Amino acid sequence: MFATHPSPMWVYDPQTLKFLAVNDAMVSLYGYSRRQLADMTVLDIRPDHERQRMQCAVTARSDIERRDSWLHLKADGETFEVQTYGRTIRFDGADAILAIVQDRSEFNLAKRQVEEAHIILNAIIENMPNGVFVKDMDADGAYIIFNAVSAAIDGKDPADVLGRRDNDIFSAETTKVFQESDRVAAASGEAYVYEARHRVADGSERIIKTTKKMLRLGADQPQRFLLGVSEDVTEARMFARKLERLALEDPLTGLANRAAFMEGLNEAMAAGGVVALAFLDVDNFKDINDTGGHSAGDALLRQLAARLTKTLPDTLVARLGGDEFALMARFPDAGEVDAFGERVQAVFNTPFVLENGEEMLSCSLGVALAPHHADSDEELLRLADIALYAAKEAGRATFRVYSPIMSAAAQRRRQMTAELREAIGRDELELHYQPLFRLGDRGLAGFEALVRWRHPRFGLIGPGHFIDLAETTGLIAPLGEWVLRRACSVAAGWPKESTMAVNLSPRQLQGSDIPKLVENTLDESGLEPHRLDLEITESVFVGDAEHSLALFRSLKALGVKISIDDFGAGYSSLAYLRDFPFDKIKLDRSFIADLDCNKGSLSIAKAVVAIASGFGATTVAEGIETDSQAATVTSLGFDFGQGYHLGRPLTLDAAQTLIMRHAPPAVSARKRLRRKV
Repeated sequence: MFATHPSPMWVYDPQTLKFLAVNDAMVSLYGYSRRQLADMTVLDIRPDHERQRMQCAVTARSDIERRDSWLHLKADGETFEVQTYGRTIRFDGADAILAIVQDRSEFNLAKRQVEEAHIILNAIIENMPNGVFVKDMDADGAYIIFNAVSAAIDGKDPADVLGRRDNDIFSAETTKVFQESDRVAAASGEAYVYEARHRVADGSERIIKTTKKMLRLGADQPQRFLLGVSEDVTEARMFARKLERLALEDPLTGLANRAAFMEGLNEAMAAGGVVALAFLDVDNFKDINDTGGHSAGDALLRQLAARLTKTLPDTLVARLGGDEFALMARFPDAGEVDAFGERVQAVFNTPFVLENGEEMLSCSLGVALAPHHADSDEELLRLADIALYAAKEAGRATFRVYSPIMSAAAQRRRQMTAELREAIGRDELELHYQPLFRLGDRGLAGFEALVRWRHPRFGLIGPGHFIDLAETTGLIAPLGEWVLRRACSVAAGWPKESTMAVNLSPRQLQGSDIPKLVENTLDESGLEPHRLDLEITESVFVGDAEHSLALFRSLKALGVKISIDDFGAGYSSLAYLRDFPFDKIKLDRSFIADLDCNKGSLSIAKAVVAIASGFGATTVAEGIETDSQAATVTSLGFDFGQGYHLGRPLTLDAAQTLIMRHAPPAVSARKRLRRKV
């Protein structure tokens, strides 16, 4: 047994301390050979600092019949911890001591690992952002873990909590909540999550989310310990409620947004009765933003929201975006819809107070009724939008209730839009050319390109019937590009002194890279830049004037000419003339029409000539209809003239004939000679 026992054993002489016998396990563990051990003492397998202790133990027999811990030394110099047990025996007829050794290395390693794991676990628990606690349910729910965050939430010292129960620590009301949740978690065996308002250490009320779950120490052990994890979710819940409000509320006005409005509309339609849906647009709202800035527009929208909710307390009012509002009201019968529209219109009877003064405004209102006009929310929205468009078509500042006739008109607009889109690609558009004459010698200076639509069913349609449609539907960009490319291509083949004027829509300038388009068009057509005259209206400077000026400087850098078209008919300001010297100013036809009988128009015409002269620009009188008007603008010093009296818009062939008629005789002769050759 001694020789084959797995535990290292040896017998040594208590007088000489020499090894008398060693077993195989000892040789294997310590690494000494039996020959080496025969010459060694038990002191040799101990480090220096342990030898005196060993000597004293042998002398006093203090290691006999008891366990003791020692550091031993292996043959390779490694020290390791062992536990020894000594007994006095008779060996070969003499007293000896039997030592039985247990290697504690693995045990001590495991112990250290457990201790380290315990330290790490405690550190994790104490440093978690959440409260962590554990109750021993076999000890009537006594707390055995209660971390710092739990202490902060409850305002308790962990030392006062550990080993105690809820009813020893908390109020009766709180204890009841805690114990009920413990019971639910214990009964279900699953994680139980609940939220409760809890008064914390500083006296404030917080929302605490707690997860509780029963734990067992082993698979075959009963559930004994209750783990709890608490989290302060007050800010998260407040943020969630804010998001919910944002999801259903317009942040600028506090009114319902589209999602909340649709929910209310559906509920009202499901309840039955007459439901009125109205779309409201503020007339000319863009002017408020353009002149007073977005802050003025926002102030107006907030005032309007307050008025609508006060005037119509039983109406669901929503802001859908921009100046678009939606209203939903329920009526006993459809006969009340007119009174409803009048009440909405009355909201605009008093001025709105803005930073720069008071503004009188109006609105356009379109109303559709359920179930009279539609029985679905989407259809009702569509019909209300049609009614709103009809109100705008009627001149604004009014309301319209949907009728089937409106749908027919809307259908025609949609059809016209689709046909115009196709017309751009099907070569149904053509240009006519209105001549521009020098007033001094009545010589031909150039032409202005005017677009026409040769409709397959309606024949030739003037721009007044489709330009507005193109602007509202976004077709103005491809339409304007077609006009520019076609006009430049034609002008490139005309005499070098002939100019070509092309109108640019304000919408065109907003939605595309005009300088790049103009540059590419000039390159493709071969037209000299100075022969292209781009005509813009003053309205482009309402709003972001800096952007407009930067845009026109980019165009001027290409070498083209820029004219102000319809000068005086809209927003007139000398500021942009000062900041950007245009090449040409075209006085609007309304001033030319009564030039002979209106001193005001005459004074304005004189002023325009003086202003243009001061800026080094030329002048054009538009809409000359009589010989008297032509004579007057000539005498005032206008450089150029246009109008039916001088020349109507011409087809391409007629324009080329006019060019030949105004060409110098020598040029005409050379052309005839070249043709004969």
